[in-house]
Amino acid sequence: MIVVVEGPSASGKTTWSEAHGADHLVPEIRPTDPPGDEATAARLWAAFGADRWRQALELELTHGIAVCDSDPLKLHYAWSLWRIGAGTEADFRHQAAAYRETMVSARIGFADCYVVEVPAPSELASRRAADTTRKRRNFALHSRLGAPLREWYALIDRLRPGSVRWEFPPDGLASLAAGTRSRYDTDAFDALVRAANLAASAAFAANP
Repeated sequence: MIVVVEGPSASGKTTWSEAHGADHLVPEIRPTDPPGDEATAARLWAAFGADRWRQALELELTHGIAVCDSDPLKLHYAWSLWRIGAGTEADFRHQAAAYRETMVSARIGFADCYVVEVPAPSELASRRAADTTRKRRNFALHSRLGAPLREWYALIDRLRPGSVRWEFPPDGLASLAAGTRSRYDTDAFDALVRAANLAASAAFAANP
């Protein structure tokens, strides 16, 4: 089983992941900002995600389970930036195309289970202030991504019902169950991108 743990900065996803999956953890390691144009950068981001997916598969083979601190298929990030006006539609489309290529070649896929928690912005700020061990670069920006992050995984849960758990379970991994759907379902990926485009268009039309 591959489990993805997601939430905005200071949500506690790394703390939960390390507490409950330290022996089979794919850590959240961000690459330096990719150089080049949007299409080139998108391919580099997708390749980085594919490498994290490879690590997850290797851990699953050894331990039966892998826990990913943040989603290797990190398309939600470009979409969320676009949704709040801090990114572009073009960047999202380039990344969608790049990630689709990795899914077609089975180098990245949907997780079996997503554990997602999105605390209120005030709670995120309190947690950030209490944690002096991390600088949390761009926290002001990333704290605004909670709402679109929730929207994104709600779309996944609609397309792959039951795959999203909307809290970090206090009992850890014990209550999580693997799904039976294909991880490399390009039809579901295409439906996700279409739904995300529609949701963004509707939001921009309502708040021009």
